[in-house]
Formats: sequence, structure tokens, C-alpha cells
Amino acid sequence: MLHWMVPVGRSWQSVVAGYLALFSIVVWILGPVALGLGVWALARARREGAHGTGRAVFAVVVGLLSTFAMGLLVLSALA
Repeated sequence: MLHWMVPVGRSWQSVVAGYLALFSIVVWILGPVALGLGVWALARARREGAHGTGRAVFAVVVGLLSTFAMGLLVLSALA
């Protein structure tokens, strides 16, 4: 039951990607970093077992959304 609250037995990539994705909701510049680290964590989780897959998928989805929002902000500033 401890693994639901504390990231035990997860790769460091999936843990960091999950936290970066959370921060990228507010700080959009972290979106591409969360996306890249999430893809790396997802590849590692699939190669070595399913541990950390949920955090990696969360990082990819939120990283994509944050990157898209940042792109819209940049485009609106240029227009």
C-alpha cells in the first residue's frame, strides 16, 4: 500500500517526469522537458517492466498540453 503514496520501485525518470508535468501546468516552459522525460520514462518502463508507466503517461499528456499552451502564447504574442 505504500507504493501508492511514495514512489517506491519506480525509475527516477518517471518520478521526475511526473513532478515536472505537475509544475508545467503553471510554468509552461517546463512542458517540453516533461514531455521528453515522459517519453524516455515510458520507453524505460516498457523495456524493464510496467513500473512507472502511469507517471510517464501523465507526463507525456500534460507535457503535450503545456507545450501546446506555450506555443499558443508565443503565437499570440507574435501576432
